[in-house]
Order: sequence, then structure tokens, then C-alpha cells
Amino acid sequence: MGFFSRLFSKTPADLLARGDKYMESDSFFDARTCYEDGLQLCSGEDVDGSLRVMFSGRIDEANRKLAERNLHEAGCVWLRGDVDKAIDHLELVKTLTYDAILREKADTLLLEYSRSNDVSPPGRQPSVSSCASCAGSSHSDSTESVSPDDSLPSLEYYELLIQQLPDGQYQRYAVLGESFACAYNAASRDLHHEALSGFESCIGTLPPDIYQYETGKVLHRLGNDDEAEQHLCTAVQLNRGNSLAWMSLALLQREGLRFQDALTTIETMVAEHIQPEQALLLRADIFEATGDHEGAVNQYVELLHTPYARAVAEKLHGLLLECGRQNDAAVIFKKYLTKSCH
Repeated sequence: MGFFSRLFSKTPADLLARGDKYMESDSFFDARTCYEDGLQLCSGEDVDGSLRVMFSGRIDEANRKLAERNLHEAGCVWLRGDVDKAIDHLELVKTLTYDAILREKADTLLLEYSRSNDVSPPGRQPSVSSCASCAGSSHSDSTESVSPDDSLPSLEYYELLIQQLPDGQYQRYAVLGESFACAYNAASRDLHHEALSGFESCIGTLPPDIYQYETGKVLHRLGNDDEAEQHLCTAVQLNRGNSLAWMSLALLQREGLRFQDALTTIETMVAEHIQPEQALLLRADIFEATGDHEGAVNQYVELLHTPYARAVAEKLHGLLLECGRQNDAAVIFKKYLTKSCH
């Protein structure tokens, strides 16, 4: 029955009636759970085949209602400026239903929202994999949620940027001076060559690992991944506690489809307690990308007990649906996701 066990067992008729009550109160997820449990109980030969058909139809209807809700929620979060979350809702629509009209609406909005994401402010960098969105902020790019504001003085804008960093890194960046701040701001605006020149001019006053990391990050944005990786590797050699450099290295390797290299980097991060939860989240993403769905599921389940539980549950729910494990997906949804409009 999967890695979760059922909490109760009723007769098919009981489950059908309970599911119908949930549908009447717009509790579509709970309704679907009842219908799925009822369908499972209908596997015996003594059960009328028409009842199985009825359950299947009810499940399809509950999924369609959930898809409609996700379509609505996508529009709400998009208006609030959270494009990535809107896209997640639209992708979930397509996993929930085969309804041609709803899927066409989702496809249309996906195209529109993806285009708006492509032209988002230069300070926002798209995640290199689906993992980045499920982990919140990986801190691999400290400018992720800050838009350039030319009206702010340089140091004030820099302060906004580095507030996105982990606490330990924030303290290091806060004392690096105005010249570095200007170069860092340039990098946030995708002024790559200006940023590289600025970092180079500060090399004598910067901690070496920060220089290597920031340079590697900009080189990656320029598409010079081989050189970028050399700088990131140097950064972690110089300071094995530089979590930004470690995560960026793992993401660069994953983005280049060098999954085994990325997994090796992740294992080191976990062993040395360097952002271990985010590293494990990336490992689950790699398992999923390489087709090891069972490995991905097991890893996501481990992470349900971390501060990333909700983001993990969203990933796990989608993966379970993709694998045809609707009952397990229903348990995850009920326990972790029912506080939103899924």
C-alpha cells in the first residue's frame, strides 16, 4: 500500500457517502481521499463493478475541482509577484486532471508566466533546477529576492542584498567596504564585466574564498562554467565552511547534468554539516531527475521533519502522483498541504 498505511477502514458505501459530504462542503482533497480508499476496498470480486466505476468518476471530479482551485491560486500568487509559486500551481493542475479545457488554460498561463519570469528584474536569478524552488532560498545567489533600485544609495542597496545571506556569511560581507559593495551591486544587476573588474580591484582586501566564490558566480552567469567551477573549487579549498561556495558548486554540477559529481559534492556537504538539509533536498532532486523515484521519495520523506517540510511536501506530492501512488500523495497532501488552496 506504499510507505504510508491507512488510518482507518470503512465499507465502500460509508466512504462514498463521506466523500460526497466533503464534496458538498468544497473539501475536495478529503473527498478524493475517501473515494480512493473506497475504490481500493472495491477490489474484491463480490463488489459490484458499477461501484468501482462510480468511485473512479468521483475521483476524477475531485481532481478536477482541485485543479480549478490550483488554477485560481496561480492567478492569486502571480498577482502578489510570486511567479515561481504560480508556475508550481499551474504544473500541479496538469498532474491533477485530463480535462482539456483546464489543461489548455494552464498551458496558456504557463507560457505567459514563464515569459514574465524571463524578463524579471536583473537582480533575480532563475533557479538552476526544480530543487531551488522547493528549498526556499538556497542562498547560492544572495540577490534572489531583491530588485535593483537605482534610487537607493549604493551601500543601502548592498545592505538589502546581503540581508539575504545566511547569518554567518552576512557578518563577513557586512565589513567588506564600499568598493566591494559596488562590485557586488553590479553583479546583482547582471553587469558582469563591471563586477569582475570590481572584484579584481578588491582582491588585496577581500578574504580569498569570497573573491573566488563571487568571481566564480559571475563567470557562471557568463556561461564560463569550466572556469567558474575552478573558482568555486578553490573557494571551498580555501574555506571549507563557505556554504555559499559549496552550494553553488553542487548546483553548477547539477545544472550541467553531472549528477555523480554533484552527488559527491552533496555527500561532502552533509558529512561536514554544511547546509545539510538543503544539500539533501538537492540530492532528492537529482534522484528524481535521473529516474530514481524511490530514492527521491525516501529522501523527501526524511526531509518532512525539517523546516522545509511544506516545500518538500509539494515536491513529494507531485512525484507520488507522477508515480501513480495517489493514496500516498493524498496522505501527504492532507497532512502538509491543506492549509493552502491546493
